[in-house]
Amino acid sequence: MAKKTIVWTTLVCFVATIAGCTTTDEILTHQLRLNEEYSIIEAVTYKGERYVFSEVEGQGAVVKDSTLVGVLEGGKQVRIPLSEIHRVYSKKVSPGLTILAVVGTALLVVGVIGLIALLTKKSCPFVYSFDGQQYVFDGEPFGGAICDALERTDWCQLEHLKPVGGQYRLLLTNEVDETQYTDEFKLWVVDHRPGTDVFPDATGHPYSVQSPLQPIRAADARGNDISKWVATNDRLFWESDLRSKDPARIADLRDTLLIEFPRASGAAQAKLVVNGSTTMWGSQMLKLMTELHGTQVPQWYEGLKDPVNLALLDAWGMREELYKLQVKVQIGGTWQTRGILWGGGPYVSETRVVPLDLRQVEGDTLRILLAPPAGFWQLNSFAIDYSDTPTPQYVEIAASAMVGHDGTDLRNTLSATDKQYYVMPETGQKATITFPAPPEKPGYVRTVFAKVSGYYDLRARTEGLPQASALERITGEPGYTVTFSLQEYAKWKSELAKNIPEKRE
Repeated sequence: MAKKTIVWTTLVCFVATIAGCTTTDEILTHQLRLNEEYSIIEAVTYKGERYVFSEVEGQGAVVKDSTLVGVLEGGKQVRIPLSEIHRVYSKKVSPGLTILAVVGTALLVVGVIGLIALLTKKSCPFVYSFDGQQYVFDGEPFGGAICDALERTDWCQLEHLKPVGGQYRLLLTNEVDETQYTDEFKLWVVDHRPGTDVFPDATGHPYSVQSPLQPIRAADARGNDISKWVATNDRLFWESDLRSKDPARIADLRDTLLIEFPRASGAAQAKLVVNGSTTMWGSQMLKLMTELHGTQVPQWYEGLKDPVNLALLDAWGMREELYKLQVKVQIGGTWQTRGILWGGGPYVSETRVVPLDLRQVEGDTLRILLAPPAGFWQLNSFAIDYSDTPTPQYVEIAASAMVGHDGTDLRNTLSATDKQYYVMPETGQKATITFPAPPEKPGYVRTVFAKVSGYYDLRARTEGLPQASALERITGEPGYTVTFSLQEYAKWKSELAKNIPEKRE
């Protein structure tokens, strides 16, 4: 199965080539007129239909009179109303950046990620892997760690990383308006048998996945079949349809997903393999909710260093499930939480294992229930693996060279999680990192993870008094967080519509 999917924005930057620097972006439907310089190469409809357009002479699909018009790779012309389109992927070539790429050595080009990214991205550093020809966007560690009290370690699978001259080459970049604090950066190298995949759980414990089974049934609360959205790791993501959500209706605050798998006879343990992430809107809401503290944002951050306050925040997070989603298993006539899916992204959708205890599960069908809050999760694929395989062994590797944006040698700074940080306060800053590539074992395949620790300051606005009423409702009233989120989403769409210029003939 595919291991990772880059969602919302696929950021593959071709650097140091005469052909030019290219990025591939996803743009929301109501942003299309603001992004007419983009060549649309793929579209996904709300029905789950995928259209891949021909790029003859660099021209993909275009928007004409509220319709997406393009020629498919097979030569057929299609016209799709924008009202039916869920998301599009586009490619933009910048001649100006070509010049920079030519004169720069291993230059990472930033600033062309796309309008939607620049306006709403509130996340974390980007990790780029060198695949032998170019640097490819490959990881987005410690999402949600918005202050030092929330610092955490993350594991990013580096699918595109290839050894060149016995070395692995990477970039760590800051591409948004935030300050990033990286505490540690190492590689985990896993050599494993062909026919198996290796994925970590939320704590970094690696699991070997040998025989993943797709769902035999996947449905929402209305009984609609959602298998096409969640059975395969691809560009089809299940997520809430916010067009139909009413913040005043309790039933609209959460969705319900029922996923069924065949249960192996007598199996007491299973590995649920999930590819999914936080949505772009969920990432944006992290900042909006933080800004409700107004001038007290620094004090709120400081208060989270108290274990009691941190435990209260964690309990709230488990209740609301905005960034940690409870995985419930049917036990008799009840649903019991048997695992937790952590959010991440929103650009890179990593695959994680959620270990499940199946004791007391009855019958030959494993039934799993998730209730994601509306607008916060995009879920790509689910599989179950019952194979009893040993824990994969990894080798942790320290960098042979690490150079910061200011020329500083970072090997000491990023050698351990010890509160010595590499700080990137400005957009466009980057570190170049080189690791020795161990000799590969004959007959084995290799998987490499970046182990990265740190946090980031999303630069929340700290003007005005704390909005006490909203904060009290968010913390004390179950479900109000999603009500607040849907209200903010409606405001955002309204303001966006006002600012979209009329189409000029």
